[in-house]
Amino acid sequence: MVELPGARITADARERALRELSAHLVAGRLSLVEFDERSTRAAAVTTKAELAALFADLPGQTPTAHAMAPRDPISTPALLTAVGATAVIVIALLTGYGWWLLALAGAVAVGGGVLAVVRARKSSGQ
Repeated sequence: MVELPGARITADARERALRELSAHLVAGRLSLVEFDERSTRAAAVTTKAELAALFADLPGQTPTAHAMAPRDPISTPALLTAVGATAVIVIALLTGYGWWLLALAGAVAVGGGVLAVVRARKSSGQ
């Protein structure tokens, strides 16, 4: 089967692209502003060509439909924590208010505690 650049992508492909962009952010290849811009665009892309454009200047392979096989699923609390942390950092940088970072630290601590309690109850069968 021949894959065309204008072919539509799936929601899984968009999610994989977001994970790849996060990896580039962690590796220092993208700034927070670039990551925010590309993440917004990645959530809206519909074709393989649009997806490839997001990764044109980044090293490594451009995520393709074949490479979009799901990896280990990200738990909902972990995903929400990552998205919330990114949003708080961007807001803190844009507004200049450092107390947002303190709020982030508190939210992560509370979220981690809640997650630990939920996992403990789940493993004990409650």
